Amino acid sequence: FRGGSAIACPSRFRACSVGRAPGRGAIGAQIGSSYIVSGGEYADGSQPRLSFVGHYRYVINKHWGWQVSPSFTWNGYVSHAQAPFVDKNYPTEGTSKQFYITQVLGVGTQMQYFGGGGRTRWHIGAGPAIYRVVIQNHRKVVEDPVSHELHSGTHLGATAEFGYEHFTKRLPNTALEGTLALHTAFTKSDDKWVSGWNDSPVLAEVRFGANYYYD
Repeated sequence: FRGGSAIACPSRFRACSVGRAPGRGAIGAQIGSSYIVSGGEYADGSQPRLSFVGHYRYVINKHWGWQVSPSFTWNGYVSHAQAPFVDKNYPTEGTSKQFYITQVLGVGTQMQYFGGGGRTRWHIGAGPAIYRVVIQNHRKVVEDPVSHELHSGTHLGATAEFGYEHFTKRLPNTALEGTLALHTAFTKSDDKWVSGWNDSPVLAEVRFGANYYYD
């Protein structure tokens, strides 16, 4: 309803106020966990940590829409994993990754294809992204001992996801969602990362949250 009057809807939708209809937008937030599954030293000994994602979606038509989503996640490392070089700030600790973390802050954009019906919807989506990738030891950014470049930079990347939504009966504009996602940042640089950490990390992510759709 808008201004006390019902909004005219295409017959294939039960009601404009219900769920994902063309011309509607949605805001949502999710929390989950990510794990670096490949990427050389980025993946070696990595341990999953929390991930946080927000998104805005727009429904173009019955099957297509787009999404913009800022995100943040990080991974820690097991103590027996070895870094490719000794951090000059902590030379007595050798190459143990015990206090290392990799942080990934990004913004992704996707085209998404929707399926399903009734109160359940699924989608697949993919698109380009921009990520800021930072490697820290004891919360200090790690420096390459040869190039003297800090391992902190902004890089192009890509993201893809599969999500499943269930719209609640009492709140038909609100959906609970579970999502499986992949992220990769194109961080490889033979000039900057001479001594190691020279690869492109790929992160797998599982997360859960809710979306609110509106006209």
